[in-house]
Amino acid sequence: MIGLAPRVVVVDDEPQHLWGLMEALGRQGISCLPIHFSGEHEVSHRCPHVRVVFMDLHLTVGSTRDHSQDFAVIGGLLEDEIRPAGPYFLILWSAYPDEAVRLYQVLCERLRSVAPLAVHPLDKKEYLDVEGNVKDIEALVDAVDRLIRSEIEVAALLNWEERIVEAAAGTVSSIDELGGRSLRQNRGADIGERLRYLAIAARGHHVEKDRFRAVNEALLPILADRIGTLAMREEDVPLWKEAFGDTGSSRGLAQSEAARLNGLLHLAPAEGIDGRDRGAVVALPDKYSGDFAEVFGLSKGDVAFEQYRRKSSGEEGTDLCWVLVQTQAACDYAQMQPGPLPFLLGLCLPADMARSGSAPAALWRSPVFEFREEVQCLHVNARFQVTLTSDEACNAEPLFRLREQILNALAYHIHSYGARPGFISVDSK
Repeated sequence: MIGLAPRVVVVDDEPQHLWGLMEALGRQGISCLPIHFSGEHEVSHRCPHVRVVFMDLHLTVGSTRDHSQDFAVIGGLLEDEIRPAGPYFLILWSAYPDEAVRLYQVLCERLRSVAPLAVHPLDKKEYLDVEGNVKDIEALVDAVDRLIRSEIEVAALLNWEERIVEAAAGTVSSIDELGGRSLRQNRGADIGERLRYLAIAARGHHVEKDRFRAVNEALLPILADRIGTLAMREEDVPLWKEAFGDTGSSRGLAQSEAARLNGLLHLAPAEGIDGRDRGAVVALPDKYSGDFAEVFGLSKGDVAFEQYRRKSSGEEGTDLCWVLVQTQAACDYAQMQPGPLPFLLGLCLPADMARSGSAPAALWRSPVFEFREEVQCLHVNARFQVTLTSDEACNAEPLFRLREQILNALAYHIHSYGARPGFISVDSK
């Protein structure tokens, strides 16, 4: 409950080697998950966020001379048990360091999406004594650090991850510090009371529907501020200077590359959301798609051409990806206020099908992003609005969700358009 998902995992079939390495890393403040391999693939906890895996080569008895069985066991542990979900380094913790290159080739061919960034060898004989204890802890940690920094770009990203974890820990500490630093009898109860006040402030009487989400919403501004004010530490300057070279000599991005980065920045995947979520983008329900002209006053083809800047007006537009974007006010969404949910009609338009030039004042266009393996942009028009009941929104097909930053940009555009002042002016000849 109190432990973070392990970032370091050690797998060995020899207990003395396993515990010796774990103890050495622990003395340096590096926590790890030890796995004593006994012939069965039994890892009690998945490790999706692991960053370093120490793996002995000979985990089974009767290994072949070409180590094919050893490679298969290692691949099975990574793919079926540990299941890394991000970048990680595999350290071949073995007396046979020369096998690292071939192991990497085999894992890349077999594992594909969960293959390690690299396989680096560390010779057990160099770091362990005859009893399995680490002879020089600092030398071992320095060796691991050098291996990670050999992929300097990844090392910089992991440095960012470390700082974010620190910011989260600082946010937790700030809740306790509200009571002062003097010894108190009921510190736990005090913290619980503060969490209750924060949750009620965030969600009102709807707090019981999801207490965690209510507290998260209240603490998020504190965490965001801590993260937003992080600066580069002096000892990290060389790391970041080398991580992505000279910023003034960028080659520029192809449109497809920019689209992938924009998707990462601004689009959250559809898993775990529905149309009731603020910023949800859902497929246009049949009740509006079937009677499109009756609801919106024009055919799909005419709306796409005249109001959403599609290049061609000759096609009906039934093949286009029409969507609805949930634009509920943030305060109403947080407090779960009753009433129909507001949506704006949007069009996910392939980038090469969008007209250039100035757009109608009511039209908002997103940056290009990758959706359904195609470079597209989302066009939303402030004049085309509908509402759905909570049940209708829940049953709509979610496609993705706009993240907070770009959703706020859309909301600002829509509200600014709606607040345009008009006046009568009489001109003389």
